[in-house]
Amino acid sequence: MIGKRLWIGIPEAFISPETHQHLLSVKPGGVILFARNIVSIDQLKQLIMDLRSLLGSSLVIAIDQEGGRVVRIEDGVTVFPGNLALGAAALNDRPRTLELARLQGRISGRELREIGIDVNLSPCVDLLRSSDGRGIGSRSFGSDPQLTLELASEIGAGHRQQGVHDCWKHFPGIGRATVDPHFGLPRISGLDGADHLIPFRAASHAGASMVMTSHVIAEALDQENPVTTSRAAVTDHLRGEMGFSGVILTDCLEMGGVSGFDFEQVVISAITAGHDALLVSHTPELQMRARQVLEEHVASDPRFDQAHQESLQRLDDLSAFSEFDPAQMPSPVEVGTEVADEIARRGTTLLSGPAARIEGEGKWLLVLPALQQRSPVEDPLRGEDLSLLADKLEQFLDCMRIDADPTSGEIEQVIERAAESAGVILCLQGFRHCNAARELVQTLADKAIRLIVVLLEDPRDLVAVPAADKISVISSHGFRPVHQQAIAAALLGEFEPCGRSPVEFS
Repeated sequence: MIGKRLWIGIPEAFISPETHQHLLSVKPGGVILFARNIVSIDQLKQLIMDLRSLLGSSLVIAIDQEGGRVVRIEDGVTVFPGNLALGAAALNDRPRTLELARLQGRISGRELREIGIDVNLSPCVDLLRSSDGRGIGSRSFGSDPQLTLELASEIGAGHRQQGVHDCWKHFPGIGRATVDPHFGLPRISGLDGADHLIPFRAASHAGASMVMTSHVIAEALDQENPVTTSRAAVTDHLRGEMGFSGVILTDCLEMGGVSGFDFEQVVISAITAGHDALLVSHTPELQMRARQVLEEHVASDPRFDQAHQESLQRLDDLSAFSEFDPAQMPSPVEVGTEVADEIARRGTTLLSGPAARIEGEGKWLLVLPALQQRSPVEDPLRGEDLSLLADKLEQFLDCMRIDADPTSGEIEQVIERAAESAGVILCLQGFRHCNAARELVQTLADKAIRLIVVLLEDPRDLVAVPAADKISVISSHGFRPVHQQAIAAALLGEFEPCGRSPVEFS
């Protein structure tokens, strides 16, 4: 039964002979899906059936289908705009946005359940405040802990109504971490995390099925150890003081945040800290070693048995859960598209400057950057670009594509073509960290060219836009097709952006 405490990833979209043997050796309690495992909905359903045929019907199938930046399935399901769009929409119309969040949870939950997925590792309840915070960005609902709690509660309840578990992450809140835990180990000092703990403190009351912890040293909980390996953080605070009674899962133990520690010791410490399940997403050798380490630990420490049995019971309860009623919802993809479009439009926000509309005579210049994968949590982009936005605006403008980090030659070309245009629409992704992109914006501002800056994800990029009468800044908080449609409609004057920035920063 020790394998039940391990959730693992597999390398391909089918079960190869090598993977077949590996799965029988590890006997994991859960399998987490990534884009590498998905070719089509039909193929994915078959893969899940094959996994359950091999490992048993109680196998838990999990996925990160957050919406926005982080989606594993792009075709055949609704891709929602993501949390920050909901946060922006809620600050204008909270009651309607809470309804939309519940609908999103139900629609996404039904779509996942019909495929055979039990757990959506969502929502992120990390607060976004510091302009220096890395890694979370538009995955957050924003800066307000109460609004975050309300929106997460609605999405989670919608999931559970359809028989899919929710998982609130990343305890104790990493929105203010200046290092992405995928790359290194952040340290969060003092008591600045008090507000960030509010959603987790209420998770059990909200009915959350699971909480995922993060690789971060939170000094308010444990001065020395990452939360992943800290009994003070997991057992004393999350399980004890905060009263969380659901399943507690680690983030992937292969991430950079714990790569500086001995892997075997991390496995033992994570279990001892109080996690019910450990996530090892990528490397078969490490997955097998984790199982061996757990077996050795159980055999050598009889004190471990009671906690082990309690964790197994929580995991059994997780795999037994199902309230899915197919008759409860109409056709999910059709309804989902309507809900996703409404969220995207309501979340579209004019962050500064005059109305962001295509006006005047003559053609505008649309400048599109190459999109970037900004964190390993995002799967490599699969052909995504901004072509939909260009197509929607085609008759009103000329289009120019540049690198995400534009060359001096590209900057010169933009300036030359801008001088001949009625105005410039410049799309940017994470550009406050890109000196070349900042130079381009500043040069356009210095030349007093009418400029609409479209922030493709993070409204904190606003800090890098110079204030000027001829510069408008607008965002729909993402780059997916649903965001592009909303931005195009706003630029054409089809609706007035009414979202408000959900992020407080300096």
